[in-house]
Parts: sequence; structure tokens; C-alpha cells
Amino acid sequence: MLRLVMPEDAADLFFCYSNPLAQAIFNSDHCTSNFCYSTLAEMKGCIDGWLDAYNKRHFVRFSIIDKQNGKAAGTAEIFGSRKRHEHSVLRIGIHPKYEHKEYIDELLCTADSFFYDFDCYRIVSKAIPEAAERILALMNNGYCYYPANAEWEREDYYIKMRTH
Repeated sequence: MLRLVMPEDAADLFFCYSNPLAQAIFNSDHCTSNFCYSTLAEMKGCIDGWLDAYNKRHFVRFSIIDKQNGKAAGTAEIFGSRKRHEHSVLRIGIHPKYEHKEYIDELLCTADSFFYDFDCYRIVSKAIPEAAERILALMNNGYCYYPANAEWEREDYYIKMRTH
């Protein structure tokens, strides 16, 4: 389940954002932070920053809630352009316990609504080669490898286009 990140998620998210295995595959391209936290206070500060950005309409960061235990397992962020020729970026940061194709499939299926909810036309998401389960899920959900090119100069991204 996705819902807007909340300050009360700090302890759950710290479990993810302090984990070295999760940190190794975070997408912090062009961010002010690398999302690698060693204290709960740093996590709380990050959440405050995400909520401030949301209030300023820069991007939205959702907590990914495990329906079985009600805890935040990570986050998903969407930001970008509403123009047909530009990209929206989907950032996914989840605890390694959930870095499996079936969980990511479910998340990506839910995130398909972002095409319409946020008026996106092209969504890109990063998956480094070591993130094999994430890559499988992306490909299974209609994303294609998107090599660096004249309009997209970043490595290790996958793209999905809006169908209508």
C-alpha cells in the first residue's frame, strides 16, 4: 500500500535507510542526499525535507506499507515533467527483505497509476546491474532498458511509456 510519507514512519524507514544492502541500490542521482542514514534524527530530517518538497509541489514521496504488519518497508517517489518529451522519475527505496520480484511487481503495478494521477508520459526508474530482482520486475512490468543518450545522460535506467 502507498500513502504519503509521515513523520511517524521514521523508525520503520530508518530500518531500511540504514541498511547497507539497501543503500547500495538507492537512486540518489541529482539529490541533495545519498539517503544513507546512521541515526534516527537524520531519517526524521529527511522525512521533513520530503514533506517540505511535497508542500512546495516539487515531488511526492510515498511510504510503502507492508499490509501484513502495517510498517513502512521503504519509499517510492515520483517527480518530473508533465510534458510528453520529458521524463518523470520513479525512485524506489526498499528494505532488502522486499527486494524481490513479486514485491516489486506489486509496487510497479500500483505505480502505473502515476501515469494518470501525475500526468506522466515517460517514467524512468534506476536499477543497477546488481539489482537483478528489480530489473526482472521492471522488465516484467513493461519497462525497457534505457541507455544513456542525447536526451537522457544517466546510466542504469529503465523506461516505460504511457500507452494512451
